[in-house]
Amino acid sequence: MNESQLNAVLGTIPEPLRNRYDLSSRKQREEIQRIVRIFAINEEQKNKHKMLSIKNLATMKVVFSNN
Repeated sequence: MNESQLNAVLGTIPEPLRNRYDLSSRKQREEIQRIVRIFAINEEQKNKHKMLSIKNLATMKVVFSNN
């Protein structure tokens, strides 16, 4: 899911003239914070999956080398 799709789903619309988000209301600020948290979680999960796959590959090589 990219940023424009998230904006459509969550109902936040960037202000095109100033290239920034409108933070005039509490609801808008909370939606932006939610988007930021989603992207942070997504980045963290990618890192965890990479580390897990490296660990699994190393384990598989050790098992195959012992047999």
